Amino acid sequence: MTHADVTVIFNPRAGGNKQRFLSKILQHAGIRVELLQTTHPGHARELARKVRAHQRLFVAGGDGSLNEALNGLLDAQIDGHEVPPLGVIPLGTANVLAVEVGLERKAKAIADYINNPGQVWIRPGLVNGRAFFLMVGMGADADTVANVSLKLKRMIGKGAYVLEGLRNIFFPRHRDFEVNIGRENYRVAGVVVTHAQHYGGEFIISPTAKLTDNGFDVVLMPGNGIGALSRYGLALTLNRLHEQSDVSVVRSERITITSHCGPAPLQIDGESAGKLPCEISLSPYPVRLMVPQAYAMAAGGVVETGPEPLRLTSG
Repeated sequence: MTHADVTVIFNPRAGGNKQRFLSKILQHAGIRVELLQTTHPGHARELARKVRAHQRLFVAGGDGSLNEALNGLLDAQIDGHEVPPLGVIPLGTANVLAVEVGLERKAKAIADYINNPGQVWIRPGLVNGRAFFLMVGMGADADTVANVSLKLKRMIGKGAYVLEGLRNIFFPRHRDFEVNIGRENYRVAGVVVTHAQHYGGEFIISPTAKLTDNGFDVVLMPGNGIGALSRYGLALTLNRLHEQSDVSVVRSERITITSHCGPAPLQIDGESAGKLPCEISLSPYPVRLMVPQAYAMAAGGVVETGPEPLRLTSG
């Protein structure tokens, strides 16, 4: 790998001391990079769209910044351009994708990953035309993301989501959604359509979900009110939400969701983005995601062993 072939998009608003941690990571990696700093919402999407295919593109920030870059790569593909592989340097609040692929949040481990990444092909999800790596949620989680205090988030990180989540449990909004999956219709108060096992960091929302699968796990939660939301929240912290007697997990490649309670917000990869109704499907444009080598080996991806990559097959 030539040192000049690494581009890093950096979100300087990702939190305190993040620039110092990024400098430490790059020092461990021993590489020079082209560092592109975002200055406004949507800027990572604009920057990623212009990165050339021979580069390796890393996003230093959170899942929201990574989502922007993903959408920029799909914009470029729609325009007929080849795109670079995409990786993450976890500097955000939850870093769900980093947890999902087993990337430790230590400077040395991240530096080793930057220098020697594996690669897997991912078909991102699409919700109303916007791409996502991880998940789409509506109900209490989307209300929490939509109303969390950004000032408090900068001060106490994930704690801001916990406080807003508790407020939503004790003062719940009425939510009533209809989820259409094939010929089946489900009436629920909350739903998460996920491509990933993890949620909100290290909590497991659906142990059968995989980024590399051509489909989603749809987690259906019918209960509303303080009792149900408290039970769901506790079960999630114990990694047992999917085991709740009233919670269903359905596999699908295409989902349509409508609201019977007026315009309700969506959260996409942990960021508030749009409102119901929505259609969710798989993108026709796959992307190469750079991951730790252990994850690539387990997923049957590509592990680089010098100038030529060794392609692994699963099984």
